[in-house]
Amino acid sequence: MPPDPPNPLVLAHGMAHRFVVTAGSRELGAWSKVAGLSVTWDLAEYRVGHSDQYFKFAGVPKFARVKLSRAADATATPAVKVWLDEVQASGGVPESGAVQMLTSAGQAVMTWTLQEMFPIAWQISEFDASAGKVAVETLELVHSGFLTGKQSGGE
Repeated sequence: MPPDPPNPLVLAHGMAHRFVVTAGSRELGAWSKVAGLSVTWDLAEYRVGHSDQYFKFAGVPKFARVKLSRAADATATPAVKVWLDEVQASGGVPESGAVQMLTSAGQAVMTWTLQEMFPIAWQISEFDASAGKVAVETLELVHSGFLTGKQSGGE
């Protein structure tokens, strides 16, 4: 009896270790860790006159900083350095960027377009040849949102 065919849904799941990031038209390469891709809303309340009746609704959205991490590599790390040099020269002009989650087959699962994005921090881990560890670079981004419609309240 032949083996069962592979389940096509297995490759359709977003893999937590496959993210591609862009900044404007620049490819910043693949990243192994993305943290902070989230939104929260302030709670707004409206009280009707002097009554006990309250209406609650979502207020201003707030978007967390996005923190990217990966092993430094000979192509993508210099691309980030070029972008950081451009940001330094321009004074940090915000631009659109994106974080794209990929399946194990490299197909896009979801793309979050970050509005008015720019880097707020970059670092590379300590160099210690005796430890035998990979150098990890970390890039932190701020943005004004990834939801459609008017964005406000970025962190």
